[in-house]
Amino acid sequence: MPMIVQRFVDWTVSWLLMYGEAKLLLVIYLWHPSTRGAGHVYDGFLHPLVAWHEADIDRGLLELRARDVTASQLKAVAAIGQVWLVEAARCVPSQLQATRSGREGATH
Repeated sequence: MPMIVQRFVDWTVSWLLMYGEAKLLLVIYLWHPSTRGAGHVYDGFLHPLVAWHEADIDRGLLELRARDVTASQLKAVAAIGQVWLVEAARCVPSQLQATRSGREGATH
C-alpha cells in the first residue's frame, strides 16, 4: 500500500520544481537520529490513527487466530512455494535447450 501511495504522489507532483530534492530531504529528516523525524510522525499521526482503530485491529487479529492461520502453516506454504520455484527454474533451461535443439534440427 505505501508503494501505491508513493507512486501516485510521484506521478501527480513530480512536475514541481525541486520535487526530488524535497523528497530526499524528507527521507533524511525521517531517517536521521538527531531530527527524530520518524518519532514525530509516529507520535503525531500514526499513533492516534492506530489507537482510534485499535478495536478493529484486535477484532481482525482474533478472526485470524480463529481461522488457525499460524506462522508454522505459513512457513510450510512458503517452503512448498520455494521448492516449486526451484523446480520450475531447473525445468526452464532444459526446455530452452530442447527448443533450441528442435530449431537447429529443423533448419539443417
